[in-house]
Amino acid sequence: MRVRVTAVAAAVCLVALASCSEAAPEADTTEADTTGAGTATTVADTAVSTTAESSTPETSGAPATTESPQNPCDVGDRVECARASTIVDLVPDVATEASGEPIRLGMVNQENTAAGSFPELSIAARAAIDFLNAELGGINGRPIELTVCNTEFSAEGSSACAQQFVEDGVVAVLGGIDIFGNAVEILDSNSIPYVGGIPVSTQSVTSPNSFQWSGGIWGATVAFAHHAVTEANASKVSILYGEFGSISAAAEYGETVLEASGVEVQMVPFPIVSTDISSALAAAVSSNPDAIFILASDAGCKSGFDGLAALDIDVTAYFVGACAASSIIGQVDASKTNGLLFNVEGPIASAADQNPDGLIFSAVLAEYTDGLAPSGAGTVTFRATMNLLMVLDQIEGDITPAAIIEALRSQVDAPSFNGHPYTCDGNQFSGLPAMCSPQQIIVRMDDRTLTQVSDWIDVGAIYGG
Repeated sequence: MRVRVTAVAAAVCLVALASCSEAAPEADTTEADTTGAGTATTVADTAVSTTAESSTPETSGAPATTESPQNPCDVGDRVECARASTIVDLVPDVATEASGEPIRLGMVNQENTAAGSFPELSIAARAAIDFLNAELGGINGRPIELTVCNTEFSAEGSSACAQQFVEDGVVAVLGGIDIFGNAVEILDSNSIPYVGGIPVSTQSVTSPNSFQWSGGIWGATVAFAHHAVTEANASKVSILYGEFGSISAAAEYGETVLEASGVEVQMVPFPIVSTDISSALAAAVSSNPDAIFILASDAGCKSGFDGLAALDIDVTAYFVGACAASSIIGQVDASKTNGLLFNVEGPIASAADQNPDGLIFSAVLAEYTDGLAPSGAGTVTFRATMNLLMVLDQIEGDITPAAIIEALRSQVDAPSFNGHPYTCDGNQFSGLPAMCSPQQIIVRMDDRTLTQVSDWIDVGAIYGG
């Protein structure tokens, strides 16, 4: 039983974190995430001038200057800050507190367990809702009421959470992490939508009542395959992966894309509980591949960094975004991670082109959480919450589970909070109908900083041929 729990815990870390490798929006080279579970990035330290020479004549013997207007996000005006973001349609003329009958939502998450705890997912979702209720007037004046249910890392807990929400009469359930997926099945049988979060279970990516704004590890491997073919010109690729359900399936997605392009593929599985993948890595490079995908997490990432450096081979190496976390890369010399490629699900913007969504996200977390960093896994659930709130705002008439499902299925190239526009027609990623926006971006690490090296990669279109 102990081995089983450890194996599933490792799988949670890998599958979950591959999908929450978000990038902070303010810098074109960024330090790897220093907090949280994901591989989102934080802003690099840069100096930016805030004054400029005026074009008006001198009047006092010194060059006249004009001060740049203060950014409302920098001075705590979150309503005006939000007005420039994707959620503009939710923003009232002035800050307004919601009142009246609440709209009830649920959330399924895994917290406070030895097999993995992800409280940042629910903390970020609550922050989004607290902001909506306190300053944006709720949805048509009505506040959102969120109940979070902890699965406690069990199939029974997953089922119990769903049963609770059915009895409570919630109109939708936000996803956090639920590796078992029983909740999704029960919610589906009661026609209640399961929205967002980090897709881990098979049910979360295949159920007709599930709507996801992440590509998970499936998206990562297809993005790696596409980049290896089109940019690295690889003709031989080795894929290392932990042997566990969805991870094995995701590795096969990458294999399919590579073989369709005439690439020779070597599949190298290793025990999901393994913290030392050096033997598997040696087997993977024995075929002299041009590129290698390493689907590992935590200690497996470090083992991969050390192993590649020791082998001293010329190969293009791809790691899941989770491996770029500073807590992991800080364990090895920077030279061992130079040139490595990772996946993220949000663009890295320049300092001159600050992302309004990223700015309001940071501002809301600063006000409504106890120091949760604007990076890591919380970015995924904050996005899902904001996207759901925007959908609720579009519904005319009663807000019911059926109305929400209908509204979600009608979304075509809809704006996604700090993410790729989404379409929930069930056809965005073959075999994974719940994915509405699985697109990925590839970034490169040098001197412990990440730079974007690809545009959005439409993994669904690539996998579908």
